[in-house]
Amino acid sequence: MNPIIAVTYSFLFGLLHGILPDEHTWPITFSYAIGGGSGKEGMKAGLYFSLAFTFQRAMISELSYLALAPFVFSINRYIYLIVGGVMFIAGVIVLKRNIYPHLHILGHHHMDSKNMEKSYKILSTECDGCDPQTSAPPVQWTLIHGFIAGFGFGGFALFVNTVAAPIMPDAWFGFLPGLVFGLGTMLMLVIIGALFGMSLKWFGSLTENDIKKIGSETGGRTLFFGGLLFIIAGFLTMMGIDIRLPFISDYTLISFFMIGVAIPAFVYSYRQVIKTKRQKQQ
Repeated sequence: MNPIIAVTYSFLFGLLHGILPDEHTWPITFSYAIGGGSGKEGMKAGLYFSLAFTFQRAMISELSYLALAPFVFSINRYIYLIVGGVMFIAGVIVLKRNIYPHLHILGHHHMDSKNMEKSYKILSTECDGCDPQTSAPPVQWTLIHGFIAGFGFGGFALFVNTVAAPIMPDAWFGFLPGLVFGLGTMLMLVIIGALFGMSLKWFGSLTENDIKKIGSETGGRTLFFGGLLFIIAGFLTMMGIDIRLPFISDYTLISFFMIGVAIPAFVYSYRQVIKTKRQKQQ
């Protein structure tokens, strides 16, 4: 294989990596994209995540060219744990902002009337015309997620770092396979993020405030419970337990996330907002 073909394959594998339900890309992109409640915010979620991911992949590709790949691969088993921890913390922050005082994840809190009024005014000025209790997960956080998630290695990344990077002509081009792999992932995640973000608008009966509320609470819950899922998977992997199931193989974790976390979180948030909306109308 010559360098040009290796770089081309790296880009094509990046496209596949972005469009296939991957445990490092879809859960995070979904959480932040749906939290933004619009196609534009969804595109930002996919873009920011993949920007950091691309930078990290280019760096690892260069290290692989310099024959440091074995050291990098040795930390792969800890990635689930770290990714899960960051998701969990982000979910706690978002849920505390959104569901106060109805759901107290970290215990009961009390706020006097002056502070409550002050908080209401601040949120009202930041989000003119929307529900002052709504707080979407800040899309810039995906930069952190993207950089950390880049240390996970699947089949596509193995090709980039063990086949494509080592055959680059010299160290000045060692980063190139990782860069184009990240760019391919970026292209697909921007499209997928936009679809996730605009999906709430397909429910015609929802107002703009309803969409923001459902999206932000769904995003917070998927980060919170998805983070717990990744932490559990990380501990099991460190203990030498294979979490893959024969009939879904490498897609075990993403399947559990979508079926056990993302869909229930959306259904619950949707029902809660509709229920509250009906109560106000009565």
